[in-house]
Amino acid sequence: MTLDQNAENIVREQLVELLKGGFAPNVILLKEFDYRKAGIMLEGLHFSAWVLLGHIKARQHTLLNFMKDPENYLDVWPDAHWPENHVPETQAEWEEAISQYEAELQEMMQIVVDPETQLFQKQANGLTLSWAAMTTLHHTGYHIGQLKTVGRQLGVW
Repeated sequence: MTLDQNAENIVREQLVELLKGGFAPNVILLKEFDYRKAGIMLEGLHFSAWVLLGHIKARQHTLLNFMKDPENYLDVWPDAHWPENHVPETQAEWEEAISQYEAELQEMMQIVVDPETQLFQKQANGLTLSWAAMTTLHHTGYHIGQLKTVGRQLGVW
């Protein structure tokens, strides 16, 4: 079964919109977060906003590598991506992490919208590039929700 070109374009556009964060863009949320609160771990949680950002970035990076070179990046489930450092050292470090996340997100979105990208072709590991994009948006959405909750508890918003 193949998608007609119009349906495929719609899917590509919707994937990009969701990768951005839908109605609440992830990059804007991250840029609004006060870096001085990014290292605070609330009681009962094993993560800070900084840890969540590192985790989101690392998972996105793995999936982006698969999308860029699926023949050589077949392992899309490596060890957990939880940073050991729970606190950004400086505001510049926080901002650089956000910039890295944003740059790789832009790169992934460019792959998704490129009509030459075979989003639905099964790769050697049985997965598709569309799967990688959807996994990225699902994973990021889950952890951005946690980050938003942490931010509210810390008085960021």
